[in-house]
Amino acid sequence: MVNIFLIIVAVVIPALVILASLYLIAYFQHPDDKNVAYFPKIIVILGLTLAATSILMLPLDVANEGGKGGFPMDILWIVIYIAVAVFAIVICPFAMFFYESEEADPGAGSQIAGAFKGTFAILFVFTALTIVLYVFFGVAEIPTIVILGRFKVINYPSTVDINTIKDTDIGPIIGGGDENIKTDPGNPKLTGNGSESVEYRLDKEFLQFRVSIALFIITMVAFFGWLLFIVFGGIGLVALPFDMITDFRNRPQRIPYDKYLERKKKIGERATELVDIGKTIQSRTTGGIMSKRDRKNYNRFRQAIFLLEEDYERLKISYKRQGGKVILYYAQFFGGFIALGVSLGWLLHIIIYMITAPEPFHPFLNSLVISLNNAWGFLGVIVYGLLSFYLLFCVVKGNFKFGLRLFFLFPIHPMRVGNTMMNAFLFNVGLILITSVSITHFCTMAFSQFTSTTAINSLFETAVKNLKILKWFWVVYIFAIFAMSILTAIFLFIKPKDKPAKIRV
Repeated sequence: MVNIFLIIVAVVIPALVILASLYLIAYFQHPDDKNVAYFPKIIVILGLTLAATSILMLPLDVANEGGKGGFPMDILWIVIYIAVAVFAIVICPFAMFFYESEEADPGAGSQIAGAFKGTFAILFVFTALTIVLYVFFGVAEIPTIVILGRFKVINYPSTVDINTIKDTDIGPIIGGGDENIKTDPGNPKLTGNGSESVEYRLDKEFLQFRVSIALFIITMVAFFGWLLFIVFGGIGLVALPFDMITDFRNRPQRIPYDKYLERKKKIGERATELVDIGKTIQSRTTGGIMSKRDRKNYNRFRQAIFLLEEDYERLKISYKRQGGKVILYYAQFFGGFIALGVSLGWLLHIIIYMITAPEPFHPFLNSLVISLNNAWGFLGVIVYGLLSFYLLFCVVKGNFKFGLRLFFLFPIHPMRVGNTMMNAFLFNVGLILITSVSITHFCTMAFSQFTSTTAINSLFETAVKNLKILKWFWVVYIFAIFAMSILTAIFLFIKPKDKPAKIRV
């Protein structure tokens, strides 16, 4: 029976996400991208919609009640995740390379050629790795217990000759047999009231089957998504509330004109130095190719530029706007404590529920979501959505924080209000898409009591979690997220401030 209400929800939610994506672009985009770069903007909107839909499909799967709602969730999950893989591996990189080629060379032909080259390199590596791993490790090993036999326990009178008992009287209900039980009248297992049974079991055996290539592609996306989620999500769980609170403490303060001139002069000297460094790096780049050393310097250069722009913006707020709107800083301060509570809630849930599974110490967040869901279904969905989207924000924040501190690995792609280029949008959307699969998997385990009858739970717990070799990775990732958060907390306590990098050209 098709549930009309679920159909309405499934249509309305993506529509709302599209509207939110449009607002996000309008609010964050750089003035240079207004009324241009329509192709990347369409990709950003579709990518954000796809990522949000993949996360919000979990409560839809719960409401579907194992197919009673009329939705073929097992098929929908495969379709959504294949679409996520295509967007994350092909479409977003192509749009990003196309946009950056436009900045470097406005010729349309060179744009498309450059975009295809970069995209093909990523696709080739992913395809080759997937094929090799699929051939050797694309087999799921499902742990099973083989039942040898189950026997009725009958209390026979002592006058009955045990050898005259027919097999149908004491024979096995399910396969096999045990001659020792039939012929041993002194066996204590032959006593009972006739209603009990005795099972004889062998050791664990593994049921092996090769998964479909579509499911293995999803597994590969989930695998890489987990690596990113462990690093960036673990960092973001601490860095997000930490920066919101410390930004209030370091908020712009009203300053006199002489102080303004003094700080402006220092910023001007830093800017002049960075211009010279940028020219040096550019002169060493031939045909868009950088050496390893120059690429590290370029990443340091971008980090230094970002912090310089931040300092100049704070300086303008301090003097020209007399410290800015104080109420916004207080709102951010209280928001930081709310974020701190959510992060601590997630870390506590990992300890008392996820790490102690399959016999958890306490259901914790499961109880909250289930109670709210029983009170009014949408309350449970809203809380689940807030908790899961918070993890996405942590991933984006963790990636940015990682780029600021370990700037030599890759350039930063910050999201700033009214000053975000489309390549930064595309980079973060690709990151969100890849990690959305792992976040859904994480939430499936975190809310296992809430999602026990869902199709996605069967997909992850039966096939994905039991793949050869890869199954050992799933054992440690929960510990890894917790460990990364603890290490980040220690690191930020020791070095709380982001400092410009030293560039050696």
